[in-house]
Amino acid sequence: MPAAELRTHLLPAVLPDGWTSVADPTEEKPKGAAGASATPPSCTGLIDGQSVVDASTTASSATAKAMFSGGHSVDNGVIPGMETLYSFPGDGAHQAMQGMRDLVGRCRSVELPRASWEPVETAGFAVAEGPRLGDESLVIQAMVTTGATGATGTTGESQRADATVVRVGSSLVVISSVLSLTREEADTVAAFMPAAVDQVTSDHPEPVDAGS
Repeated sequence: MPAAELRTHLLPAVLPDGWTSVADPTEEKPKGAAGASATPPSCTGLIDGQSVVDASTTASSATAKAMFSGGHSVDNGVIPGMETLYSFPGDGAHQAMQGMRDLVGRCRSVELPRASWEPVETAGFAVAEGPRLGDESLVIQAMVTTGATGATGTTGESQRADATVVRVGSSLVVISSVLSLTREEADTVAAFMPAAVDQVTSDHPEPVDAGS
């Protein structure tokens, strides 16, 4: 699918229980753009589940993204989530799934960039079984832990930001959460995956843009 068509299969603008979705503008890849590098993605820059997905999908021929939000967070704000769709030529989507598994296998633990006076932050990654949707699925589990500096010996909090990935033919559907969410809130975000897959497989998807 080209990016413009892929965008029409994002979650609709109006979602159940007062949730809403806003799609990013379509960005077509320039003709003649370089494909994936023969060099496997490195661990540099990995911070959450979505970053693992992005690093493993450089061969996608098109992408479409949307932010969605709703519910009530522990701070009485809204709960944010992100959806990304990727479309690949040939067997690229299946290869990207394997690329995610391989990348996590090489990058179980990554120390994140920081200033010398800042506490050490480490991102840890694992691959878990995904929902029974599409042709194959997985969950990239990411945990960012703040370590100690100086003589205090105090360890900070750990925060989780996962990405659920479902392959539907030559496309990938990704639902990801952000680090600030509770486990329950992140699970609520991931629960939109069946609706996202329905949009991708539908011949007449619900409108992405309000009023369409």
